[in-house]
Amino acid sequence: FFLDRIKPDLFLHFEMIPDRLPEELRSLIQQFPAGALQFEVGIQSFNPEVQSLISRRQDNFKTMENLRWLHENTQVHIHADLIIGLPGETVESFGKGFDILKSLGPQEIQVGILKRLRGTPIIRHDDAWHMVYSPQAPYEILSNKLIPYESMCRMKRFARYWDMLANSGRLARSLPCLLDQGSAFWRFLDLSDWLWKTTRQTHAIALTRLFELVFQYAKETLKDPAWLRAFAVALCDDYRQDGRTDVPTYL
Repeated sequence: FFLDRIKPDLFLHFEMIPDRLPEELRSLIQQFPAGALQFEVGIQSFNPEVQSLISRRQDNFKTMENLRWLHENTQVHIHADLIIGLPGETVESFGKGFDILKSLGPQEIQVGILKRLRGTPIIRHDDAWHMVYSPQAPYEILSNKLIPYESMCRMKRFARYWDMLANSGRLARSLPCLLDQGSAFWRFLDLSDWLWKTTRQTHAIALTRLFELVFQYAKETLKDPAWLRAFAVALCDDYRQDGRTDVPTYL
């Protein structure tokens, strides 16, 4: 239906069940040009224990295979999500899932915060997992049995900074220089902690200031001069992608 009506300004957004991508759909998806398709893929967690607790039947191997295929063989924009605060999920297991998802190449990873919506099945875990939610809308989780309040706040800052730096596309060239060495999750969590300690802000940070902060962090962590030079070049390219022609003095 949509291929018959394809035109330059056609943009389609679909939700996709992660472990289902039949062959007849694959051949159709490959025919769409860049910018036409976006898939929202609700992963929530790669932890089998967590999936069992929330009654989520998901073949993780098939999910990974499908996402990898989409990344390598199509021009679909993938928007995949993981949820912080699910029963049975630790910061460490969330980090493992994040690294798995990051390696599969989605254009956006939405790090969501668990919410307690009235009437949803998640409420059955409140007692066993010590789930504590904000009484104010949107009723986000504050702590649970495995993630205390301070750690939950830390993860919420991680989510905010990830949106600001990664999902925004502002650091498309330079951020991989930081994240492609070892665990992307733990490296970005370290950057998140550093940004919070340095600024005490998760909002209202001017874009030029943000670039300078990220470079300052890189200077403190990238000890190899050649690596830092490569990062600086990539950061400068990111800085100038909106048409700027100047080069910041710190670069």
